[in-house]
Amino acid sequence: MNIKLIAIGKTDNKALQTLMDDYQKRLSFYIKFDLEVIPDIKNVKNLSEAQQKEKEGELILAKLTPTDQLILLDENGKNFSSVGFSEELQKKMNSGIKTL
Repeated sequence: MNIKLIAIGKTDNKALQTLMDDYQKRLSFYIKFDLEVIPDIKNVKNLSEAQQKEKEGELILAKLTPTDQLILLDENGKNFSSVGFSEELQKKMNSGIKTL
């Protein structure tokens, strides 16, 4: 299985970038992992929050293929512990999904 993480906007926080690089390196020993960063949308001041989210959603969907399984990571969504989240990923992996 391939895990593809799609993020909107690059981080300027060097400590966070270092952590992301470290996790990417660790994951590569166990599974194929790709991080795709979509550049921030230009001229967002002319858009409402809903319009901005819609445009970001369109950019994310453009990066997916019909066979990809999508999991949205949202701070207001369902909470998982690290173990719980890894168990969910394992279930997806066992189900034969090629790209998550």
